Amino acid sequence: MHPTIVRATKYAIFGVPIRTMVHALEKTPTPLTLRQLLDNGGSPGSPPSLEGLLASAAFTQRELPIRLARRVRQFYSLPFLVASNPYIQRIARLYASSFARLDNVPPIETPEQNDEFVRILQQLVIDHSDNAEVLSMGFAECGAYMDAEQIGSFLNAALHSRIGIRIIAEQHLALTASATGDESRYRQTPTSVGIVETQMRLADVIRASGEYVRNLCEATFDYAPALELQGDVDVTAVGVPGHLEYVMTELLKNSFRATTERHLKEAARNGIPPVTVTISSTPSDICLRIRDQGGGIEAENMARIFDYAYTTAKSEPVDTSGDPMDVTSGALQGTMGTLAGLGHGLPMSRLYVGYFSPDNTVDVVSLLGHGCDTFVRIERHIEMSNVAI
Repeated sequence: MHPTIVRATKYAIFGVPIRTMVHALEKTPTPLTLRQLLDNGGSPGSPPSLEGLLASAAFTQRELPIRLARRVRQFYSLPFLVASNPYIQRIARLYASSFARLDNVPPIETPEQNDEFVRILQQLVIDHSDNAEVLSMGFAECGAYMDAEQIGSFLNAALHSRIGIRIIAEQHLALTASATGDESRYRQTPTSVGIVETQMRLADVIRASGEYVRNLCEATFDYAPALELQGDVDVTAVGVPGHLEYVMTELLKNSFRATTERHLKEAARNGIPPVTVTISSTPSDICLRIRDQGGGIEAENMARIFDYAYTTAKSEPVDTSGDPMDVTSGALQGTMGTLAGLGHGLPMSRLYVGYFSPDNTVDVVSLLGHGCDTFVRIERHIEMSNVAI
């Protein structure tokens, strides 16, 4: 063992003894691909065998502590005043405690042991559900100690890792649910393998996101644009529907809010122009274009739209009398949730779209005085299109 590690073993990082993290930090996480998730999960629409389920448990049990330990080390590398921020401290300690809990789980060799492991994973997913929002709030308070480029780099690494951690955990939870017949949270289809859908209909996901955002917009403004879908509406792809749903919800929130705000004064007389999503596909790619009439984005703001905590939403003054950890304070809110205001929708959408391939992109083109076109490019993963169903 390296001598500096030996001398450090009596110390703790965010409440966890360093000695318990050394072994995990010496390992390298396995790159995560859609093909790997499909291969580990068995045939689409069928529950995994006991052997396959235990193999998934072993993979999950190995990978999560490695990834959590690396995130703890990343938080430990922050400047002292940044790491001391209460929002950032909360997430750092959460990663450390999650690592410690998973590191103490014995090897999983029976269905009963897997059931207990699943209960731990379920709590982990719940505990980490608001990490992105809390981190964004924390770093918004630390601009004096880190510049925007440093903050963006840290958040990209942390949130990219968070996506992988969640995929691994939820894939095993979904496979276990399939094996036990429990569809209370993870509903399996004849074409799904865990959380991966081998025949994901993009139009269905877009419509569901659009319906949610439309209701949210109406709850906030009393008016909302219609969603129009054009192009190759029958196209399918291999992917994680939850990821596309998140991305489309965030992008449609931007378009619905901007369009409604711009046309609100004449809405009762002339209505609100629609938001149009066009789907195009080739053998190698699927492209989405979200077109709105929200007035566009000022040229000086375009360079910042993918920065964390940057938003063009018109928010009310923050109410500091309530819960200090309420990260939705100051955002446009309706009775169904938050429409805008936190400023992490675009950068997070780019991370989700690009997680399985750096060639997947999100780009925005502004026609100032009229509106924006937002483009999403997704690889078809054509080599997976012939998965047996």
